[in-house]
Amino acid sequence: MLAQQMKRQTREDQILLRLDKMNFLTSKQLNELEPLAGIRNTQRILSEMEKDRLLLSMRMEQKVYYMSNRGKERIGSTQPDLKKNKIVHTLMRNDLYIKLGMPPDWKNEAPLNWGDNKIIPDAVYKLHGEFQFIEIDNKQTMKTNIEKIKKYKELSKVIFNQYKHHPALIWYTLSGLRHRKLKEICETLGVKYRIYGNM
Repeated sequence: MLAQQMKRQTREDQILLRLDKMNFLTSKQLNELEPLAGIRNTQRILSEMEKDRLLLSMRMEQKVYYMSNRGKERIGSTQPDLKKNKIVHTLMRNDLYIKLGMPPDWKNEAPLNWGDNKIIPDAVYKLHGEFQFIEIDNKQTMKTNIEKIKKYKELSKVIFNQYKHHPALIWYTLSGLRHRKLKEICETLGVKYRIYGNM
């Protein structure tokens, strides 16, 4: 009985720690990120954690989970209050993290400064020692995207001079039209890129 209780607590703590790092997650994402023995079992565990007031959820196209204050207290989280208007953006970034094989050195929103320039990628990690910058195309205007791509082109030169490689700019978009537009802009400006999402 005690061993079962300890196992349950460890599993719940893992889920809370994952939410501490990733803010919002669906049951499908949690099922991919944690060894929870299938989607039905994942939903049962999350439902129990909600009843125990460790998690809160909201219904979108699917249920989205995040930590309650009680959940934060349990793991000693200092996570600030989450912005609900960032849910879709965050879920998209989490989807891409899973698609890219859950890179161990993935960092969300780490500011980059060079000269008088500054940019905050949605995430950054290294692949075979080369920088990979993540941009989630959700609600920002294409004009903002173009400005970002120009900044990444400048940053690419700096990184090449220092690290002898050109970083990749990785986009994730759910719009076929925007997918084609981002491809065109990256190619026109000569930026190394990959695009995930709808063609």
